[in-house]
Amino acid sequence: MTEGRPFRRVTLPLLLALLPASAQAGPGSGEVSLRSGSPTVLYVAPGHVTTLIFHTGRKLSAISLASPVVSYRYDKALNQLEITPSVRTPGFATNLNLRIGANEYVLDVRVVDDVRAQFAENVTLGDDPGGADEEDLSAAGPLRPERVDVVAAARMFERAETDPVFRSSQPGLRIEPIGRSYLWNDCLVTLDRLAQFTDSDMLVFRVKWLNGSGRALYLDATQYGLFVSGRRIPITARYKLGCGPVVYPGQFETVYLAVQGYRLSRHNDWQLGLPPDSGTVGRLLGL
Repeated sequence: MTEGRPFRRVTLPLLLALLPASAQAGPGSGEVSLRSGSPTVLYVAPGHVTTLIFHTGRKLSAISLASPVVSYRYDKALNQLEITPSVRTPGFATNLNLRIGANEYVLDVRVVDDVRAQFAENVTLGDDPGGADEEDLSAAGPLRPERVDVVAAARMFERAETDPVFRSSQPGLRIEPIGRSYLWNDCLVTLDRLAQFTDSDMLVFRVKWLNGSGRALYLDATQYGLFVSGRRIPITARYKLGCGPVVYPGQFETVYLAVQGYRLSRHNDWQLGLPPDSGTVGRLLGL
């Protein structure tokens, strides 16, 4: 110890404060901002899973792990990455490289046994201009299905499309075209558009179809499904305009499907699920 200078105990908070900001992954905050070309330290703990929740419409296209210090599992539908230490003691480290779009992001993963390890981290991309408007999805929790007002949301959806003044007064509302059509019983059923309500973490999908066949068809709103990357996404509420369950030739139907509380991006590759048409059923039955 230098003469004339008192000994000062270096505590953990002081040590963290002395670290440069780029070397910390928001210790104790549960927030991580990644930037291409700038490694970010991520702290994990033995015996615990750390879940990285990506608040961006872009998906991870490749993951590279330097050594088996940790293992990982990526859920593409939810855009979440789970990282679990494979070792039982702290002090180990490795790097995990994530490819998102044209950019490479480097996680410096360190196994520790203290408060720096967070078991859920909200991740944003500092160089992703399209991800900022979905950052507040985690602020809204899941609601009971009976509390999801899909009728009011559908009306806001329709009004925002035709009333630019109303749309500009709704900062948490985003409308995204999809335009994906499916052939069902000689009719085109279209997953038309979706509206995202970021303040309530709700997506409302609009499905349109015209019965262009020569026969009455049965298609109830409960028979529609939604999928992302082959994974079925639970539908929270449904709202149907037009006819009853039987749709006669020439009749038009619109259905709204609401998904709430799953922190899902509107930029996902959304797919519509339909029941088997009569031709498929006939082939299965050998008719």
